[in-house]
Amino acid sequence: MSVAVRIFSAQGDHPLMVDGTLQDAEAGSANLICGPDGSKLFAGSKVLISIENEPGKRTGTIRAIEPIGGDRFRLQFEDTQHHRAEQRDFPRLFAGLPIAYRIASAEEAEAWLAGTDVLDAWTEPDPYMNFSVGGLRFDTLVSLSPGTLLVIALRIGDDGPTWRTSARVVRVFDPSPDSDAVCSVAVSFEVIPDEAMDALSELTLQIQETMI
Repeated sequence: MSVAVRIFSAQGDHPLMVDGTLQDAEAGSANLICGPDGSKLFAGSKVLISIENEPGKRTGTIRAIEPIGGDRFRLQFEDTQHHRAEQRDFPRLFAGLPIAYRIASAEEAEAWLAGTDVLDAWTEPDPYMNFSVGGLRFDTLVSLSPGTLLVIALRIGDDGPTWRTSARVVRVFDPSPDSDAVCSVAVSFEVIPDEAMDALSELTLQIQETMI
């Protein structure tokens, strides 16, 4: 059975995500098989990889890329650091992200992600929030617990498209003293369209450029 892998690189002119499969792995390294998009990476690329069913993500370097025929490539990956699932995998920054969220069962989330409309029980938090490519942190007016599944209508900019995503609450914090919120929560995306991840990556780079 093939094990799915997603490779993220923020180097180059644009953030890049490449899907592939895991050929083999051991402590500190892995061999990955990718399609034509694998040629967009290069030896020395700093990347983050997600491996299906592995509880966390790995950061490291692509050490070599080898064509293996049929527009397929073998990538040799070497770890530099392993992140637990609840740790930050991407830089966290602040920006205005107009979102709406709703607590959902697994069945409700699956239906909503597939395009079914849900008209009730949506909450719109203060859009000025902490974010990364992997998740969000925002204040809530209702109590939420770790493990709670949310569906999130995500926009990046007032004029941008609305993407359907799902996320899991991974941590709950006390609200700031001057806030009317009940709590602050950090959520990790479980399902997010590639276009939304691209937009979050681009926003991250734009903000970082203004900080240099």
